[in-house]
Amino acid sequence: MSLSLLVFDSHPVQYRVPVWQLMEQKVPNSIHVVYASDCSVRGHADEGFGKTFAWDEPMLEGYAHTVLNCEKGKPLIGWGSLTGKGVAAMLDKLKPQAVLLTGLNYRYDLVAYMAARRRGIPVWLRCETQDESVHRSKMKGIIRSLIYRAAYLGIDRIFYIGQLNKAHYLKHGVAIDRLSPAHYATVDRFNTRTNTEKTALRQQARLKAGIQEAAFVVGFSGKLIPKKNPDILYAMLEYLPEHIRTNMHIYFLGSGELEESLNMEADKALQRYGVKTYFAGFVNQTDLPAHYLAMDIMVLPSRRMGETWGLVANEAMQAGCGVIVSDAVGSSVDFKSWERFCVFEEANVKALSTAVSQLYSYPRSFDWAAKRLENYSIDAIANALLK
Repeated sequence: MSLSLLVFDSHPVQYRVPVWQLMEQKVPNSIHVVYASDCSVRGHADEGFGKTFAWDEPMLEGYAHTVLNCEKGKPLIGWGSLTGKGVAAMLDKLKPQAVLLTGLNYRYDLVAYMAARRRGIPVWLRCETQDESVHRSKMKGIIRSLIYRAAYLGIDRIFYIGQLNKAHYLKHGVAIDRLSPAHYATVDRFNTRTNTEKTALRQQARLKAGIQEAAFVVGFSGKLIPKKNPDILYAMLEYLPEHIRTNMHIYFLGSGELEESLNMEADKALQRYGVKTYFAGFVNQTDLPAHYLAMDIMVLPSRRMGETWGLVANEAMQAGCGVIVSDAVGSSVDFKSWERFCVFEEANVKALSTAVSQLYSYPRSFDWAAKRLENYSIDAIANALLK
């Protein structure tokens, strides 16, 4: 038996599974995905969200797959938490024309890499690594660079998710002719809805949140953790023009360790400025659209602590929101020239308030970014891998 592409993935991921499903639709029997763990399907504790949950969409349907369950201890925690048990047997059974790795984070990935090389099977890579997402010491940077240079020597084709990812590969010795674009993307949950339907969802979400129809809603989506820096939304209120502040509502979509402190800041903001806050809590995938539609702009103010891309920016633009991100967010380089996309200096409160003021002048749109996002779509990724 032989197939075109054998994917080794750590676990079913909500923004990668749709790629495998679409590839199977486009070219039947072209792909088989081998998972080390199915923890995201059966439910696992996510420390960032502070909850135990499973994604609410079918993650193991519509494409051929195998779950090896080669876990050691708690899965996804550390290099050795996913072993390579069963990897060689899958390669010998399926005899793929190429192998795709989605990361180099676990022993599992290294076992798949080495086993494929020993069998003369071309190895491909698509992951989110870049060099600007965290602060590193000089020595750690040198050691890291040497490891990556050695690893990339044995990879035949690399698909980059964005400009910083591409720059990383070029910096670490990968020739340009070994690189192909397959930009980061997530499922577009809005393109099948009419503007009338979107308006209705927006109104329903705002009504539930106690937000007036004419209010200007500044939203946040993600884990409420220090890395994401959500509390800067309250710090910037001091610098906003009065006419914006009096019409403004803050909207938090997500959960995490900072919930309690953010609730305290929300009380202060209400007392001092009259700015109300709505906490939607953790929301699973199928219920996301209404929350994004309720927002006018979405802010991702992350610190330089590993925000290699920031897919919530893609989701917000799919909903037609204006988007503001810090320059610590990986996607800022790709999107910074777009009409309703602003980038501010990490942790610069005044710069954030200026960006909010800039986007305040735009009328709400549902599709301002639709055309430009075509290159950042599940369809574009599937086509790149199939090609």
